[in-house]
Amino acid sequence: MNPETAVHENVMDFAPSVAFIVSHTHWDREWYLTYHQFRTKLVNVVQRVLEQLEEESEFRHFLLDGQSIILEDYLAIQPQDASRIAGLVAQGALSLGPWYILPDEFLVSGESTVRNLMLGHEVAEELGGAQKVGYMPDSFGHIAQMPQILKRAGIDSFVYTRGSGDELDRLGHEFRWRAPDGSEVLAVNQCGGYSSAGSLGHREEWEAHTQRATDIGLAVQRVGELFEQMSHPCRKDVYLINNGCDHFPPQRNFTAILTALREAFPHTEFRHGSLAEFLAEVRKRNRNLASYEGELLGGKSHHILSGVWSARMYLKQENHVAQNLLSSLVEPFSAYMRFCHTNEYPSGLAEYSWKTLLENHPHDSICGCSTDEVHRQMIPRFSAVAETGEQILREHLVGLTPTFAREERDDRHTVLCVANTLPERRSEVVERLVVLQPFDIALDRLGLFDEAGNEVPCELIDQWFVDRFWGVDYRTELFGERQRALFQTYLDHHGDRIDQIDSKSGTRDCFLLIRFLAADLPPVGHVHYFLREREREGGGVVGPKAGQGPAYPGVSVTDSTLENEHVEVSLHRDGTFDVRDKASGHIFRGLNRLEDTEDVGDEYDYAPCAESHTVTSDGVCGVMNVVDGGGLRGCLEVDYQLTLPVAIEPDRTRRSRERVDCRVRMRVALRPTSPVVEVELQFNNEASDHRLRAQFPTGVSSETVVSDGHFYINHRPIDQPLGEDWKQAPAGTYPQQEFTLVQDGERGVALLNKGLPEIQAHRSETGGVTLSLTLIRAVGWLSRDDFDTRRRSNAGPTLYTPEAQCNGLQTLEYAVAPFVGSYIEADIKGLSQRYRTPVLTIQGVADQRVSGDSFLVQKAGRSTCVSAIKKHEVRDTLVVRLFNLTSEPVEEFLRFGVDIRQAWRVDLLEERFEALKPASDRELRVLLRPHEIATLEIRFDAASGDK
Repeated sequence: MNPETAVHENVMDFAPSVAFIVSHTHWDREWYLTYHQFRTKLVNVVQRVLEQLEEESEFRHFLLDGQSIILEDYLAIQPQDASRIAGLVAQGALSLGPWYILPDEFLVSGESTVRNLMLGHEVAEELGGAQKVGYMPDSFGHIAQMPQILKRAGIDSFVYTRGSGDELDRLGHEFRWRAPDGSEVLAVNQCGGYSSAGSLGHREEWEAHTQRATDIGLAVQRVGELFEQMSHPCRKDVYLINNGCDHFPPQRNFTAILTALREAFPHTEFRHGSLAEFLAEVRKRNRNLASYEGELLGGKSHHILSGVWSARMYLKQENHVAQNLLSSLVEPFSAYMRFCHTNEYPSGLAEYSWKTLLENHPHDSICGCSTDEVHRQMIPRFSAVAETGEQILREHLVGLTPTFAREERDDRHTVLCVANTLPERRSEVVERLVVLQPFDIALDRLGLFDEAGNEVPCELIDQWFVDRFWGVDYRTELFGERQRALFQTYLDHHGDRIDQIDSKSGTRDCFLLIRFLAADLPPVGHVHYFLREREREGGGVVGPKAGQGPAYPGVSVTDSTLENEHVEVSLHRDGTFDVRDKASGHIFRGLNRLEDTEDVGDEYDYAPCAESHTVTSDGVCGVMNVVDGGGLRGCLEVDYQLTLPVAIEPDRTRRSRERVDCRVRMRVALRPTSPVVEVELQFNNEASDHRLRAQFPTGVSSETVVSDGHFYINHRPIDQPLGEDWKQAPAGTYPQQEFTLVQDGERGVALLNKGLPEIQAHRSETGGVTLSLTLIRAVGWLSRDDFDTRRRSNAGPTLYTPEAQCNGLQTLEYAVAPFVGSYIEADIKGLSQRYRTPVLTIQGVADQRVSGDSFLVQKAGRSTCVSAIKKHEVRDTLVVRLFNLTSEPVEEFLRFGVDIRQAWRVDLLEERFEALKPASDRELRVLLRPHEIATLEIRFDAASGDK
């Protein structure tokens, strides 16, 4: 044996019979450099990969990190290389996809995860196809339903680094990972990480980016050490060697290193190949693997970096808006317009929007753990999605309700279009700023009527007469709250041209702020309301000034209370409130207590000071006001100052003695017919280095906290492992999607949110569970290595990121919903969807309006949830995705507003695998296993057949 490549004899005992070397690069698209800086590097790396695959015979294969967006980024600069890439894929030398980007799984929605897979396959298909390997090397933990998601995309494996806890000791590095529905994939933990054999022949990993000479003996030694590490626990005799790391070019001197490894380990067969080849060998040799069910959120071997759930919270809020806009508003309403009104479906714009949104979903992007420059560049992408999606909706609604009549005289016939995009009937309060042109309309005789001609009780909140000048077209704004905010700007700056009493000077439009209950809205459909003069006295548009009450059970308001048929809310001057649930009689006291603690961590993780100091809202005495005085909406406000330490001391051991006042304006609102208590908290963050949370002492005793997840409701233990021997011990917090709740079998309380994904549940001294919702986490560094919650180790480069302090005005939205019985019976998921998904409104005219006498799809039960209503990616058919919320089999009935011709079950890539027989011309019965995700394709008529 050559002394240069000699290894200790004991190491030979750990050598496997087969070692697969998989060369790869892990491509963080943006992180400590911007996307444009990294793409310049990408061009050089991919060119070297292509050259090495074509020129070095022993260098047989390269993995392009499992994300197809790399190809789009590269080919946008080097389009002439498309045929080279396709040729190498055809030879099996280059692996693409299956993802579009490598996401953080917990911070994006289930639908975003599905679209990620769909687009990853679509892009890879153009160049030869995607690898069928669930490769996710650097996501910060993994969701429980990932095995089912992968299997529904034709993928039966999962290769990962982060997320394992103590179960790894039992499972080993290969095991069967089972989803809640029973779907299984072969899971492989990358022992030593995805860079276990990166930069072979170098003492420092960064040297792979240089021309530093490779040390062959050092490369052999590194592999020997890895063999020993992988043997504990030993899982048969085939090992995975990950030859790559972040932004790495292909291994230099690969043939010489491979030759030396074969000489040093003569009983080991070294194969340079793909993950698919490695997995095939594992399956051949390992027949009796242990199994595991549940999410992967442990930090035993690798950092889990749970602080990213609350870093740069504004990104999470923007992401909530964009995701909800696409999957809950744009796609369902576009499908309605296509299949009920034969409009063109905006396929190209929808794909553009999803791709743009997914560009913000890589783990270093959506996690908020990159440089300030990177996160600034994310905001225009979110804006592009919002602006595109809202314009699609606006044009759909204008098609149903034209803005102008064919004859000018008919513009006086004002119509309000209200659209519901959820697959259930719902009643919602609509607030709308209506613009009436200066026709001779008697405002005192104005009434609101539905399509059947019935008068609808309507509140007049305020009225103004506005000089005609060029400005915002309020009629086509989709949301009443935004109308109101836009109009306030004009009130503030053009008050001399706006009066509440018509002076008849010049050309003036009448602006009415009205509020009404849009009852029994059709599921994925629309209705019209007509604003016109009544033919008789009485009824009509009324308001508090008229001294008339609404003809419906509304909200009662006093100086400190709100009450409807479900709950009574009592607000206190410190911003906390009590909620009495009328169904159970129980009172939840002291909700929404603010708690602020220092944070000496970084963008990846929270950490307290050695001398910790917490400030609460206890004892503050704010000014309370009535914002909305009842009827269709009651809203109270409390305004106060929360005095905080301005920052931490330079030595980072304690908070500063210098103080700063941070203004808090908290509004609590209630609407009729709903138990949801809505909270809007505005916090002017003048402090640095701290974490602000809202606490909710529920008084409910439970060992488990329940959080909405991805096609699944997670039931997690309140007590987390100590993790004393872990790389990173659990932080006590959990990720959530739409809500978190606690229940004891008789009663419970749910905490809903809009883009606030971090929650903690802990027991109070009396045993009840307190929920702590993170509102802001303000830090100033990308990464540091001087705090204990990550055992004084870095998670990235130590770069200054002052914008991660999130200074300035922050607006946070969340809600409380008490319930009795189980959360399924109480329809907490449905309440959450209605809270997060507003109805759409627009003002138009009656001339050539499209009557609201149709709907697209309606689901029947509370045990299922619909996550997608869209057109098929290729065929002119409808796709509906739904999932079972429970651990019991469920039979769901879907009703359609159009006759069904054919129906199929399809996979997540929308390929058919089972024909379904409709229960009737307009009804489909769907049987769902416990926690099953089902995707359906429906053909309505001959025109929507295959293409």
